[in-house]
Amino acid sequence: MKIDFHEALGGAPQVTRHTVIALHASVSSARQWRPLAERLAQAHTFAQHGPHAFDLHTFDVRAIDLHDHGAGPAWATDGVQRPPLTLADEAALVAPFVLAAGRVGHGSGASASAGGVHLVGHSYGGAVALKVASLYPQHVRSLVVYEPVTFRLLLDDAASHAEAAEALALVAGMQTCVERGDRDGAARRFIDYWSGGGTWQAMPEPARESVVARLPALVQQFGALHNERQQASAIARLAMPTLVLSGERTVPAARRIAERLRALNPAATHETLPGLGHMGPVTHADLVAERIARHLGLPPSPGQAAARPHHVPPPPVPAPRDLSTVV
Repeated sequence: MKIDFHEALGGAPQVTRHTVIALHASVSSARQWRPLAERLAQAHTFAQHGPHAFDLHTFDVRAIDLHDHGAGPAWATDGVQRPPLTLADEAALVAPFVLAAGRVGHGSGASASAGGVHLVGHSYGGAVALKVASLYPQHVRSLVVYEPVTFRLLLDDAASHAEAAEALALVAGMQTCVERGDRDGAARRFIDYWSGGGTWQAMPEPARESVVARLPALVQQFGALHNERQQASAIARLAMPTLVLSGERTVPAARRIAERLRALNPAATHETLPGLGHMGPVTHADLVAERIARHLGLPPSPGQAAARPHHVPPPPVPAPRDLSTVV
């Protein structure tokens, strides 16, 4: 027997839309979040308020292309001088969607927005998501970041200089290759560092050409990450529900950034996903999408094997220290 649950529960449902903004990694695009959009489109959650009233929640996913990626705007074109790119410039691409969603807790009425956005970011997109959250905290309902490349946290921390040197060596090596006219060599260094040795060699030629074409954008992004001052204090002030994800098989610099994030924001949920590397949201897209869906309050997807994360206990409260820049 078919039961119309609208009739069974009495009256029409209150439909509440949640806006999810997803930000991609370097040399990627908004398309990397297609599995997340598909996962959130599969499910509706509803909360019943007594026998005759309930809310039906749906998710509106907006994956945004950052500067010089996908359909994103170019930061600099031939003959036009622009100042160095900053994370605030990237955040400006996201701001109209954030502001349109309204403030957290201000949604009302049938088929209304819940007010505020859920931010999701991976790698460079994670660093941008943290910037957006710090600029518009009253508009962010929750935050998920997978290994944000917040290199400034390493540069400003005396205990992280080994990992900071590793990141700087990557940039220096890429710049040396470019200066020698070896653009393929620069792209290979970047890809193999984040995805493991041999990844560049295994990539099809069109994919390699795409990475090489984005080398100027990568240089701009490294500059934006390097010049993000007072990042530690901004992250420490974030109070929205936050999920920080890391891969078990990631590189030392990303692992150290995760440790710094735990120290700065111990109230957040910090998890390490077994078997995943820095590019987990791409190589294991369905698994990461499932974990994000759970963070947003959805029940497990039928037939989807969820990762068994390693929960990391909060670190002891660190003593006050000087966070002035060191480079």
